[in-house]
Amino acid sequence: MELKKILNDLLHENDINVAQLSRATKIPRQTLDNWLSGQEPRSLSQVRTIADYFSVTVDFLCFGTVPVPRRTINDCEDEIFAGNFDVILRKAKGNKE
Repeated sequence: MELKKILNDLLHENDINVAQLSRATKIPRQTLDNWLSGQEPRSLSQVRTIADYFSVTVDFLCFGTVPVPRRTINDCEDEIFAGNFDVILRKAKGNKE
């Protein structure tokens, strides 16, 4: 889990300390100190509160991963019309024709 490092980085980037974060989020300072010392969180709702405070996802806060946004067919329209895809036609499974 990357929580320890990422939380520390977020504190520095936002120029706040643990006491200020504790007051702003109503999460006990001891809990935050425990996380910063490497202890895993016990409450997902507290992790969510911290993630929301810093405007990051829980995945990013805990693991350093940024979710890849899902693309729809409309998002790919320019690429489709530019001929960047091969289209393969085949009979659908279960089709008896």
